[in-house]
Amino acid sequence: MTNLVGMLRQKGRNGIVELDRKDEEIGNQIFIPRKLLNGAPFNMKVVAKFKGIDTKGTAYGEITEVLGEEDNPDTAILAIMRYYNLPQKFPDKVIREAESFGKEISQTEIADELSKGRVDLRDLLTITIDGEDAKDLDDAIDIEKLSNGNFRLYVHIADVSHYVRENSSLDKEAKKRGNSVYLVDRVIPMYPPQLSNGICSLNPNQDRFAITADMEINSQGKTVGGKLYPSIIKSKLRTSYLETQAILDGESADSDRPKWFTEKIFLMQELTDILQNMRERRGALQFEFPETKIELDAKGNPIKIYPEPDLYTNHLIESFMIAANEFTAELATKKKIPVLYRVHELPDTEKLLNFQRLAKRFNIKVRISEEPKPIELAEAILQMKDEPYGQTLSALLLRSLAKARYTEKNLGHFGLASKSYCHFTAPIRRYSDTVTHRHLKAWLLENRTFSKGDFKKANKIGDHVSDTERIAIEAERDTVDQKAVEYYAKRIGEVYPGKISGFSPASMFVELETSIEGALFFRTLDGYYEYDPEQLIAINRTTGDVLTIGQDITVQIASVDINKRFIDFALVDHATATVSSNNKSKNRPNKSRRKSRKDRRQKSSRSRSKKSLSKRQRSRRRKTKKHKRDKRRR
Repeated sequence: MTNLVGMLRQKGRNGIVELDRKDEEIGNQIFIPRKLLNGAPFNMKVVAKFKGIDTKGTAYGEITEVLGEEDNPDTAILAIMRYYNLPQKFPDKVIREAESFGKEISQTEIADELSKGRVDLRDLLTITIDGEDAKDLDDAIDIEKLSNGNFRLYVHIADVSHYVRENSSLDKEAKKRGNSVYLVDRVIPMYPPQLSNGICSLNPNQDRFAITADMEINSQGKTVGGKLYPSIIKSKLRTSYLETQAILDGESADSDRPKWFTEKIFLMQELTDILQNMRERRGALQFEFPETKIELDAKGNPIKIYPEPDLYTNHLIESFMIAANEFTAELATKKKIPVLYRVHELPDTEKLLNFQRLAKRFNIKVRISEEPKPIELAEAILQMKDEPYGQTLSALLLRSLAKARYTEKNLGHFGLASKSYCHFTAPIRRYSDTVTHRHLKAWLLENRTFSKGDFKKANKIGDHVSDTERIAIEAERDTVDQKAVEYYAKRIGEVYPGKISGFSPASMFVELETSIEGALFFRTLDGYYEYDPEQLIAINRTTGDVLTIGQDITVQIASVDINKRFIDFALVDHATATVSSNNKSKNRPNKSRRKSRKDRRQKSSRSRSKKSLSKRQRSRRRKTKKHKRDKRRR
C-alpha cells in the first residue's frame, strides 16, 4: 500500500500537497485544511493521509510527517521509501532475537548438529564470489573434476532457517518484508544485520551452517546425480566478480592467494561454458539490459553515472545458482515438498503474434508455434542482439511475456526453458527461499509428509512475496531515476549523444550513453511529426524526415523535474534514418497525405492534449528497464 507523498505548498491560510505522482482517485494534489497541517512548514516534502471529501467535492487530508527540504538528497530517498511504505528500522524485539545468536557457532552446537546428521564439509576448498561491497554472503562454491570427466559442484547456501524459526519475531518480520530492498544509496535488509551480515553470512574462516546442493554434472550440462543435505562449511577465502574476471582475463592472482584458487576459477569457467551452452540449446532467453550504476558522494549527491559492465563472472555464479535451483525443484516435485517455485508461465500467443508482425518490419524472423516455445523467442533475441534497435525490440518482447511469480505449483519457467525451477539460493534476502529451506529440512531431517494445508499456506506466502518483490523492484528503479534527475538537473544546457529508444503519441524517448532515458516532445521540433506504432517510427509530414528506434541523435538537457523524476530533451542533431525499401512509400509524404496548416494546428493541439498519456507511457517504459540478471532476481 502506497502513501501520499509530495511538496506542501501554501494556499491562503491552508495548504496543498502537490503529489510526486498522480493518485488514481485523488489526482495530482490534495487539499490540507489549516487545522490539519499539524505545524508542518510550507515548501517541505511531506507525507499526507487522506481524510475524506468535503462539501465542495474536494479531497482533503492531514499531514502525518515532514520529511525535509526539497533539495536534500536524503529527503528524496525517504519520500520514495514512504511512498512504498518501506520500513526504516527493525522492532526492538526482532533486534534482540537476532543478537541472541551471537557472532560465532559454539563447538557444543556444532557437535549437536553433527549428531543429528549435518555433514561436515569444512575441509573442502570452498570460496565465495560476490560484489566488492557485499556484506550478506549467502552462497559459497566448491568444484572438482571427477575421474569419469564429470564435474562435482557444491553449492552451499546459508542455513537461515536454523536460526529463524517459524512464527518467531524474526520470522514474522521477514515474512512481512518479503525480501531485502536494494536502493541506490542503502539496503533495507529482510533480516537484521546482526543475522544477515553476521552469524548467517558465509564469511571466510568462520564455521557456518549451510544447506548443500551436491551435484554431479556431465559434459553436456546435465545433472546426472546428486543429493541435498544440511552441512557445516568453512569458506577458505572471499573473492569478487572483479578479481575473478581479472584472472580469467589473464592477470596473475595476488601473491597471498593459494595456488589452487586460480585452478578452481578456470575449472568453474569450464563448467559455466558447458551450462550456458546447454541452456542456449534448450532455448533459455538471454535478455541483455544494462544496469545503471550511480556513484554518490558522502552527502548522497550523484557524481557519476554509467552502465555497469556485464562481467562473465556474474554469469558464472548465476549459472551455478540456476543449476542448484533446478536440482532442488526437481527433488521437491518428486518428493511432494511444498517449496516456492519461481514460475514463468507461457506467454499470451496474441501478444507474441503482435510482436511477430512488428519484428517483421525490421527483418527479424520470429516463429510462433500454437504453443509458444522459448527457443523460438531465443532465436529472435539473437537476431536483434547487435542491431541498433535491439534493446527496444527486446523490451517490447519482454513486455509481451508473462511476469514471473511465486507459487507452490511447479508450472515451469518459460524464460529459462526450465521444467522445474524454485528459489533456494538466497534465503538471507528472499523469504521464499527461507520457506523452501524450512520445508526441505523438515523432509530431510524429520522425514515429514505434508498436507494440503501446507501447500495452501505456501501458496498464500507465494502471493505475498510476489507483491513485495514487485514493490522492491519499483522502489529500486525510482531511486535510480531520482539520482539521475538530480545529476542532470545540474547540467541543464549540456549536450549529449544518445539513441532513440522508443516512442509515444506525443514524444520520443532518448537513451543517453549513461543508460539514462528522457523524453523529447514532438511539439518542440520543426514541422509536424506523427508516430506510426506499426513501424516504430515518427514521420515529419512537413519535410518527410523519419525518426526510428536505434537512430543516433544528439540532444540537449532542456528541463528536469526533480519531484516527478522527468528529464526533457531538446533536439540538437540526428542521423539520417535508413528505411527499408518496402516501407519507403509509406514514409514519403505525398499530396494526399499533406494537411492544411489549419488541420496541422488542430492535430498538434490534440497531440499536446496527450501529454498526460505520454507520462503514463514514460512510467511504463521505466518499469521495463530491467536490471541486470542476478541471483536476487532469478
